[in-house]
Amino acid sequence: MGDILYIGGIILKYLLWDFDNTLAYRDGMWVSTIYELLNEYGYNHISMKDIRPFLMSGFPWHSPEIAHEDFFKDKHWWEYMNEYFSSILQKLGIEKTIANIISENIKSKYLELNKWYLYDDTIYCLKRTVEKGYKNIILSNHVPELKELVMNLGIIDYFVKVYSSADLGYEKPNIKIYEKILKDLNAVESITMIGDSYTADIQGAKSAGIDAILVRKSNDHNYDKYYVSLKELADCI
Repeated sequence: MGDILYIGGIILKYLLWDFDNTLAYRDGMWVSTIYELLNEYGYNHISMKDIRPFLMSGFPWHSPEIAHEDFFKDKHWWEYMNEYFSSILQKLGIEKTIANIISENIKSKYLELNKWYLYDDTIYCLKRTVEKGYKNIILSNHVPELKELVMNLGIIDYFVKVYSSADLGYEKPNIKIYEKILKDLNAVESITMIGDSYTADIQGAKSAGIDAILVRKSNDHNYDKYYVSLKELADCI
């Protein structure tokens, strides 16, 4: 699980966790969110297949090389994203006024708790890490309400901190987001990143000198520190 840093006789061991598709997941993510709202407003002719191509770019994590200050251009997170979503809806044939109304409801629809699920092995693994003396931290490319979501899912007590990229001003794998975490903790030797994205979580962390573990997704890169599930990872701690 990486190196251990001794400070004043105390062993400091930190685990950085990705959130989406590592600890939890939402049904259909953004595509489903927009699709559900369109149906509520009577636009039943638009399918998820119609929506999906428009969501392949435009989020801040699609441009991780750009700092939020430059990406959002003086707008707050949801203000920018609501305009982005409205533009997509208009391209799908929705009149601008209605598109604006629908886009303003995307935040609440996306965060509906009944659409979010923990993986079956998430709590098992988190309990195991705490028992072994690790301090868990979430570091995720996510919305500003990530901490609230973690709390509502009932797992906040397993974490000492929750960092969303929306608050840090950069997206993984940008090295600057990892540097901010290292500055906060001041313990580079004691940190291991755990996530499902080889690019954002593995390459991003390692570029900052942080050890990293890949989980869940197929190990297409034959990465040596890989576990198919958090259950498998927990049993090796």
